[in-house]
Amino acid sequence: YQTYQAITQALQERDPKLLQAVLQNYQTTNTEMDTTISTFRKNQQAVINSTKYEFSNGPLEGINRKIKTLKRTCYGFA
Repeated sequence: YQTYQAITQALQERDPKLLQAVLQNYQTTNTEMDTTISTFRKNQQAVINSTKYEFSNGPLEGINRKIKTLKRTCYGFA
């Protein structure tokens, strides 16, 4: 629970040092959190960059999803 709260706090406050410290000091507990931390460690640079920079590709991905949905629903119309 403490690890989860620390990660949430680091992401909300955009604090890369706190996030990096949490990822490095995590002790395995044989829970689902181990998988999450492992994934964060594999993609550590991207996760750290998300706290440093304000940029997001969320709006672009939303547009792509709408285009794909439109293509799927319009398939077969003449």
